Amino acid sequence: MNHQASIEKITGKPIEARAKKEVPFSFSRVTVWIKRNLFNTWLDSVVTLALIALLCLLLPKALDWLFFSATFSGTNRADCAPGAACWIPIRQYMDYYIYGPFPESEQWRVNSAFAVGLFAFPLLFSQRIPQKWIVAYILVLPVVLWLLLKGGFIFEDISTSALGGLTLTFFLGIIAMCLSLPVSILLALGRQSQLPILRWACTGYIEIIRSVPVITFLFMASLVLQLFLPSGVSIDVLFRVLFVLIFVSAVYKAEIIRGAIQAVPKGQIEASYAMGCGYWKTMAYVVMPQALRNSVPALITNFIGLFKETTLVMILGLLEVMGAINATFHNAEWLGLHAEGPIVISAFFFIACFSIAQYGAYLERRIKRTKH
Repeated sequence: MNHQASIEKITGKPIEARAKKEVPFSFSRVTVWIKRNLFNTWLDSVVTLALIALLCLLLPKALDWLFFSATFSGTNRADCAPGAACWIPIRQYMDYYIYGPFPESEQWRVNSAFAVGLFAFPLLFSQRIPQKWIVAYILVLPVVLWLLLKGGFIFEDISTSALGGLTLTFFLGIIAMCLSLPVSILLALGRQSQLPILRWACTGYIEIIRSVPVITFLFMASLVLQLFLPSGVSIDVLFRVLFVLIFVSAVYKAEIIRGAIQAVPKGQIEASYAMGCGYWKTMAYVVMPQALRNSVPALITNFIGLFKETTLVMILGLLEVMGAINATFHNAEWLGLHAEGPIVISAFFFIACFSIAQYGAYLERRIKRTKH
């Protein structure tokens, strides 16, 4: 019998959640909040006034350049207003930024892939669907995305060169995020294994991979790996890039998870063994649930870093969303527009990464509630 049921039995009344007391709005409370948070000391007052002065000086000019004096419609560079942003190329090439050179007749596959991938977010927030179904969906998701975007089975095969723009960023980011987590768990367990050979192999792999820049592995996968393959054997460059992102990212996650495993009290592990649970049952039901919960903030940060690292594939000739936008502004028609492209790229990655961070914050709040 839990604590709530015990109290209900003693008092004879059901326990009801206390309604949150509504506090009426008042200017005096706002004034107290402003004084306490913005003008509490003389240093706070100086910093607050300096920031307000800076915003008053820069914000009107920025808004005017971005929106009020900017050009949103037109056909060529001559239609752009001088001294303000020109968003004409962004509107003209929006389809290219989303689909890249993907065949127009097959773009429904890209839309389906976006829908399948984005459906994972509300699924992860759901508390009614069993966790095992959510985990199964996340594991199957990379296979579905590969079939939809790259082809195979009942779908027509699409060349790697046809993948670009937001489609390629989404493809690399989602698949690498989904597949690097199970690899990292195996590496973390391997590094703590009692088998010396397995422990040395995992430790050596982790130390080597995290000591070399990611861009080096991307170049090796793109240029050097082909030299060691037998004649006539070729591996798709997209598969090689994806392989690098998965196995490099898994190394950093493995160290995060290893630290979280070490934080689990040894008494719990020994108690599990004493009850007859073997190694795998202890890891699956006692250690890993706690370790994964404790490592959520660091894993979310790693996921955000991995998503941003997908832009590195641009140097290998794969035009993800950043490469596609840069290619547009290197067109002779739009040369000289230096700021619009980086602003659009920054806005896109801010929205994507902020959404991932908010999901991480939601997970932390949910975990915190379950602890009390």
